[in-house]
Amino acid sequence: MRSSRRYTNRAPVGIDLTSMVDVVFLLVIFFMVSTTFITLESGLPVDLPQAQSPQSSISDLPTVTITKDLQIYLSGAQVAEADLTVNLRTVLAQTGLSVVVLRADKDVPHGTTVKVMDLIKQAGAQRIAIATGGG
Repeated sequence: MRSSRRYTNRAPVGIDLTSMVDVVFLLVIFFMVSTTFITLESGLPVDLPQAQSPQSSISDLPTVTITKDLQIYLSGAQVAEADLTVNLRTVLAQTGLSVVVLRADKDVPHGTTVKVMDLIKQAGAQRIAIATGGG
């Protein structure tokens, strides 16, 4: 016996794509807006100032060095942490400079480096140039 059933009242099967179309539409809008901002930012005509050569070379500036054994040197001479501010204030007054170069070993804890930077600022330095290795 053969049964022949026909499904005539069955609704057609389909996938609702409304949510996916909404997401794709939002992505298209996002990319259109973001590319517009990138174009505007890089396309703005700006006349940048030329860099001036420094008035004094790095070797002429007072240098504070922190070794990996946490020894502090001021222009090659070892100083105690307590004496750094007084000695550096004297050097800055004699030279009339307001920039100090800070050379710290990469193994020196950051807290020590920040503490020495605070001492340099207390000595009256306006700017601190942090020396880095090349490469």
